[in-house]
Amino acid sequence: MEAAGSSPVTLAFLFAQFLPVSIQSPPRPGRFPLRVRSLVSRPAAVITGAASGLGRALAIRLAEAGWRLAVVDLPGATEAMLSDLVTTCRQRGGDAFSAGFDVRDAVGWQSLHDRLRADWTTLDLVVNSAGVGATGEVGRLPESQWRRVIDTNLLGTALGCETFLPWLRSHPGRSHLVNVASIAGVLALPSMAAYSASKAGVIALSESIAAESRRGRPGVTVVCPGFFRSGLLGSWHFSSEVESREAQRRMAATALSSERLARRVLRAVEWNERYLVVGPQARWLWRLKRLAPRLTTGLVGAVYRRLR
Repeated sequence: MEAAGSSPVTLAFLFAQFLPVSIQSPPRPGRFPLRVRSLVSRPAAVITGAASGLGRALAIRLAEAGWRLAVVDLPGATEAMLSDLVTTCRQRGGDAFSAGFDVRDAVGWQSLHDRLRADWTTLDLVVNSAGVGATGEVGRLPESQWRRVIDTNLLGTALGCETFLPWLRSHPGRSHLVNVASIAGVLALPSMAAYSASKAGVIALSESIAAESRRGRPGVTVVCPGFFRSGLLGSWHFSSEVESREAQRRMAATALSSERLARRVLRAVEWNERYLVVGPQARWLWRLKRLAPRLTTGLVGAVYRRLR
């Protein structure tokens, strides 16, 4: 008879608490081929949040390697930016077209899937990079902002995975999924509960997909950067001037650009890294949170109170 509390799931959970900290996935089945060898069989990728920032930088890097791309962002305001990106990708040697829809829209995802299925033989890579943010302490953030952030960052990523994972899993060789989270999803920062919760959900979603994927197909990388230069703050709701000023200060101070982060993301795809934590401060906080979670929360809270 099995002793209470000793089920395989419980034992696996307890064992996992004592595993050494690692930010790379253990299996490395050889390099993922990023460079195109034949224009007849170009590899293909879907990238959301592609009008600016990391999504745009990734699209251009892949275009330079000869990929076919479907670049996705919101309709309306970003259409001119997407059109410019498509032109740039074609000039750099890739083949691209744009799709304007909200990642919260399941119909938009399915329409894109059906269009690509008709035109593409295989799908090699999906990058869920679209995201928005909001600051505000719990109890002070409007419900509309909670729904906007959770639905875009978590549900939008989940819908992309639900739509394209069966195709990625059927790939005859190697395929890969990249979900862009944030170090905020690990640290659970004060006044950023909605954003942190959404990105923690993206991390959990990515880990579940990785556990479900037989033979590592697709490979899964979850990206957890600190601040990097992008247009992200343009989509943020700030609850106070202090929060807005601090975010702008950190954005201006960071040395990490979208282009540099894109190069690091593609290297992680190439070598099948599970967790990509980018930036020295982010990596140290990642390790500290795993080793001393209460201490980390206390330190983060103390810094927050000092800023207030």
